[in-house]
Amino acid sequence: MQNRLSRRRLLGLGAAAGGAAVLAATPAGAWAAARPLDAGWPTRIELPVGFHPGGVATDGRAPYAYYGSLFGGDVYRVDLTTGQGKYISPDLGEGNAAAGIRLDCHGRLFVSGAYGGQIRVLDVTTGQTLASYRMTLLGATIADVALTAGAAWFTDAFHPVLYKLPLGPTGELPTAEQVVTVPLSGDWVQGGDGEVTTLGISPTPDGRGLLLAHVLDGGALMRVDPATGVAQRIPMGGATIPSANGIRLDGTRLYVAQSDAVGVLQLNTEGTRAAPLTRITDPDFDWPSAVAVHGDRLYVSNFGPRTPTSTTPYHSTAVPLVRRFTTHSTEERA
Repeated sequence: MQNRLSRRRLLGLGAAAGGAAVLAATPAGAWAAARPLDAGWPTRIELPVGFHPGGVATDGRAPYAYYGSLFGGDVYRVDLTTGQGKYISPDLGEGNAAAGIRLDCHGRLFVSGAYGGQIRVLDVTTGQTLASYRMTLLGATIADVALTAGAAWFTDAFHPVLYKLPLGPTGELPTAEQVVTVPLSGDWVQGGDGEVTTLGISPTPDGRGLLLAHVLDGGALMRVDPATGVAQRIPMGGATIPSANGIRLDGTRLYVAQSDAVGVLQLNTEGTRAAPLTRITDPDFDWPSAVAVHGDRLYVSNFGPRTPTSTTPYHSTAVPLVRRFTTHSTEERA
C-alpha cells in the first residue's frame, strides 16, 4: 500500500489542487473535443488490465503509440489504426516504473523510472535495454523526459534539478559518468520535503530552452536555460495550470495534461510568454497523466482517479488537436 500511495502522490496531483479549473482566464471557455473522424481509427484504446499508465509517446513516421506502466515499468505498443497492442518491454518487478517516455529519430525510447531513480533507453523494435542510468540523489524520482537536438532531459519530482544525458554528434549515448545534474535556480521555488514540485518537461518552440510545469502555488510554467539551470517564470495572462502532469509541445501550442482536462497554451517562439487558449474536455477522460501528438490527434494517457490494483481497467483517449499544424513538435523530430 505504501508504494501505491507514493505513486498516487507522484502523479495524482489533482487532489492537492482541489480539482481547480485547468486554465483560469480562458478566453473561449471550455472546449469539448469533437471526436476525430478521419480514417475510422479508434478514439478509445483499451490498455491491459492493471497496467496503470504513466507516460505516452507516439511515432511521427508510423501509426504507433507507446505507453509506459507505473506498475513494473513495462512498455506497451499500440497500433493506432486498430487499437490493438502488445508488450515490447516486460514487467521489471516491484520498484520499477515507466513514467515519462519519448521516442527519438534513432528508434530509441527514453524512459523515466519515477521513484526508482532510474533512466532507461530502449530499442523501440525489440524492447531491449540499450543503456540504464541510476541517479544517486537520495529519493531521486525521475518524472518526465524531453528530447532536444543534443540531449535528453529529465525532471525530478522532489529535487530542484534536471538530469541531462548528453548525446553524441550522431546520437551516441553517454556513459554513466557523463550524465550531468543541473541545479535549478532563478525564479525556481522548491516545495518542502516530500512535496512534488515539477513533473512535465518540453523544449521551447525554438529548441533553445526547456519548459517545466511547476505545480506549486496554483500551477505555473517555467522556462529554463539549459546551460545554466536558471528558471524564468513565464507570464500566462493571469492563468494557472493546477495539477499539471505531462506536457507536450506541438508547433507553438503546449498541451498540459491535468486532473480533469487538457489545458492548451499558445507560446511565443522563444517560450518566454504564454497565453491561455482553451481547455479540452471529453467524457472519456479519466484523470489525464500525459499526452502525445500524432497527426491531427492528441492521445491522452488516463491515469484513473482510483486506488490502482492489478485488476483495474485502464484506457487511452484520442481527441482532435485544437488546430492542424504544418510544423512538427521539436521533441518528435529531435
